[in-house]
Amino acid sequence: MLALSRGAPPAEGVKREPPTAKMVTGNRCVLGVSVPNEISTVQSLRAVDAWIDVINANINGGVRTAYKSSRLKFGGTNTNLVRGGTTTSLPLQFPEPGLMTTNSVVDFTSGSITASTENSHLAIQGEGFFLLGSPDLVDTTAGANFGGGLAAQPTARYFLTRDGEFHTDKNGLLVNANGYYLIFAALTTVAGRRVIEYDNANATTYTNTVFNDLDNPNGVPAAGKAVRLSEFLKNPVNTTNLSGAPYGGFCSTVSVTGGKQSLRYTSFGSTVYDLGYKFETVLSGTNSHDASISLQRNNADVVLSKSLESSNASMTQSVPELSLAQKLFSALTKILQTSATNTDAVINLIR
Repeated sequence: MLALSRGAPPAEGVKREPPTAKMVTGNRCVLGVSVPNEISTVQSLRAVDAWIDVINANINGGVRTAYKSSRLKFGGTNTNLVRGGTTTSLPLQFPEPGLMTTNSVVDFTSGSITASTENSHLAIQGEGFFLLGSPDLVDTTAGANFGGGLAAQPTARYFLTRDGEFHTDKNGLLVNANGYYLIFAALTTVAGRRVIEYDNANATTYTNTVFNDLDNPNGVPAAGKAVRLSEFLKNPVNTTNLSGAPYGGFCSTVSVTGGKQSLRYTSFGSTVYDLGYKFETVLSGTNSHDASISLQRNNADVVLSKSLESSNASMTQSVPELSLAQKLFSALTKILQTSATNTDAVINLIR
């Protein structure tokens, strides 16, 4: 690491400059310490710290409804090739001195189903998701459109979730903890993608909510576009709405054909996913609008009442991971301390 050379004595009357640290390519230096090594170690510490954060989230998520565990993938920093090997000589090359985070992967495998006492608690046996709609999508006024869609607003959002811990709002409709409505929607095909259908005539989306008739069988409104919970549990939904109009081919759950890893966490937590849905200009008078992801009906899913999906995070996997991450973090801090000690030694030598 160090190469100290006195060189030729200075000419008479010429003052010798004190030696300085000169950096060269890679992680080596002529005088002084390898600063890039220290940078790589700090970068590795940040990567391991992020790993510990993910492990901590998985441990805490073990008690959350339908939480999906995630894992972090690592990559190396830069390699350093001084010379290549030949048939008669060995190479001189250095592997990546540091770690960096490259991507994260969510494990979407289903958790176990546990019993609940609430009719509004739902669980999915299958690969699909519940579809959630923002409050500005739903008409809650009494009448023929009760529980149906409103004109699409710029702030309107659709989300997906496996968390079926719903409750009944003051209007008898099922909502999640954030006030987003459980909905089932008509799907249509646009440019080869399945999207949520749009009603041009009324400038509304085909967004239909779920009325909890299991807890309030005598309070079911005489009119409306919502569907009864007892019918929602029959997937696919081939029934009538509160007004008696037929609903055919609607599904209680949807699946994502663009890949589940394309789903993003939201401000509502890691169990509610943003599917990147966008309301855009209605196409050529057809009852549709564009979307950034394709949906599919999930006819094979079974929706269960008085049930909840448990987390798929494993404590038996997370605890050993945490122990390994702590050991790696300690080792990296030791490397950093050693590098600091070497730096002090070199500075003292130069002085």
